[in-house]
Amino acid sequence: MDRLKEYLVSGLGKKLPGKDAHQEAAPYRKVNYETKDLGAARKSAVLILLYFKKDEPYINLIQRPVYEGTHSGQIAFPGGKEEDTDSDMEFTALREANEEVGVIIEDVQVLGQLTEVYIPVSNFLVAPFVGIINYTPKFIPDAREVEEVLELKLADLINFETLIPHKIKLGNGLNMEVPTFQFNEKVIWGATALMLNELRWLMANY
Repeated sequence: MDRLKEYLVSGLGKKLPGKDAHQEAAPYRKVNYETKDLGAARKSAVLILLYFKKDEPYINLIQRPVYEGTHSGQIAFPGGKEEDTDSDMEFTALREANEEVGVIIEDVQVLGQLTEVYIPVSNFLVAPFVGIINYTPKFIPDAREVEEVLELKLADLINFETLIPHKIKLGNGLNMEVPTFQFNEKVIWGATALMLNELRWLMANY
């Protein structure tokens, strides 16, 4: 665990590969970093939590329930929008992870932050925080917000060579081919794929 922590703290403290990594995984648009697009964006944060299970590092994701909304049924990291009572965006990520999957806030050591991701369809600017916990957590999914808790071996992400084109159906009924990660019959695309891809690039020399 100490080696992983040291590697991530060092990598997260340097110039991040965000723009290039995001561009590779972007579904249907050029990644736009113009500040004019972000001024009115709603702030949110997610937690990319690392932990060890049988001596192997994992990260967890969630699958959202099917509902009438933009991100229905999608795979994401635990997270959500900033609340007025949150002290900062890091706390937003930790609070949401606690509410959605039962992560104990005080047990998480936050190692740093990946590049923010803007989601045009919902006008969210998402801050992805990377944290680690020194035991295998028992996840308790919130039934309203989480259909399923997913666990992904970090090694499987690192060894994922090329994003896979996959046709998905958008909320407006249109079908579109997008770059995806595919693990255990789960298809990950959109903002979560951008974050995963940056983490993959960051971990390339681990």
